[in-house]
Amino acid sequence: MSKGRVWNKGKRNGGGGPAPGTGYKEKLAAAMQADGKPVEVIDLKNPINQVQRMNRENWVERPVRVNREQPKK
Repeated sequence: MSKGRVWNKGKRNGGGGPAPGTGYKEKLAAAMQADGKPVEVIDLKNPINQVQRMNRENWVERPVRVNREQPKK
């Protein structure tokens, strides 16, 4: 199968999602604006709304499981 002929095109093989302006959130924002309702603006400077790397310095590591060999009967 060639790269462009897969049924489940995703982010890594050329799909990319819906066209700009046709996504659910964009349609909802346009509908709310048309009704005169305020559109919620998300503050990306707030640390709660940011996506950052995980802090792996304080992770607890699980000890390795030991496989004990059973004596053959």
